[in-house]
Amino acid sequence: MSNAVDLVKTVGKGSDRSSLIEPASEDLVFTCNSDIPPAIPNGDHYELVFLRAEKVHQFGGAKLFLRFKMQTPGDWVGQEFFMACTVAKNGKWGPSSKYWLAWVLAAGRRPNRADRMSTVIFKNKVFRARIRKVLKTSKQIDRTPAQQYSVVDELLDVTVGL
Repeated sequence: MSNAVDLVKTVGKGSDRSSLIEPASEDLVFTCNSDIPPAIPNGDHYELVFLRAEKVHQFGGAKLFLRFKMQTPGDWVGQEFFMACTVAKNGKWGPSSKYWLAWVLAAGRRPNRADRMSTVIFKNKVFRARIRKVLKTSKQIDRTPAQQYSVVDELLDVTVGL
C-alpha cells in the first residue's frame, strides 16, 4: 500500500465503504472570527469608550455583548474589547448581574424599572475598566498563549460623560 487511496480500497474490499472515503482534492478554507481581541496584561487601569451593544443567542440562552474601544495610550489603543453579560431568562436584571452593575455605574443611579435598562446609557462615555486575560476554555482546559484573548471583566468608573 503506497498511499491512502490503496489503504481505503483495501479496507473497503467486499463493501461499499471505499466510496465513502476519498482523499481531499482541495484544501478547505474557513473564515476566521476577526472580532477576537488581543491578549493584553490584566489590569484595572484601562480606559475604554463604549461603541455598541449586541444581543446574541448561543448555547440555549442569550448574551449581551457590550463593545468598547481602548483609549489608553500604548500598543492596544484603538483595539476593540467586549464585556459579555448573561441575559436573564425572565428579561429582568438582578442587582448582582454584570449588566445591572455596569448600567447603574454608567447611569449614576438605580433604574426606575428593571425591565427598561437601555444600552443608550453607555453612549458618549469613557470608562475605567478591569481587563482580564482568558486563560482557560469553557471546559477548563488551559489555552496556549496564542489562544488567549482579553475581555472587559468589570467597569469601575465613568471618567468622561457622567
